[in-house]
Amino acid sequence: MMFAFNGIIFLAGIAILGVGIWVKVDSGSIFSFLGKIENVPPELSQVLNVGYLLIAIGGLLVIIGFLGCCGAIRESRCMLLLFFMIVLLVFIAEVAGAVVILAFRPLADELFAKVAQQQFRENQKRLWEK
Repeated sequence: MMFAFNGIIFLAGIAILGVGIWVKVDSGSIFSFLGKIENVPPELSQVLNVGYLLIAIGGLLVIIGFLGCCGAIRESRCMLLLFFMIVLLVFIAEVAGAVVILAFRPLADELFAKVAQQQFRENQKRLWEK
């Protein structure tokens, strides 16, 4: 059971890693696709930076899945302990991120409202200029 679960994590990590590498290597096709869309917000070009995040997350999932699979097959305490420690660190980081988001929610809401109002005004201005 543990082998199957970690095998799925490993395969998902490979898929995410592959998509991240594809985004970074073949950015021309993404830009050509975005060029065909009218009124594309300039912030959408930041999608290429997501490739780095996908590569990092995919690599971490591959390592976690590999350690879990090998530890389950070999029944190695060392590998399973390392697997547990990495999963625990990821969990702690997720909890810390959630706490930060909840603690700074008013600030995030205010920033989001400012950006939304600014984008609305710019889009409305563009419509009237046409």
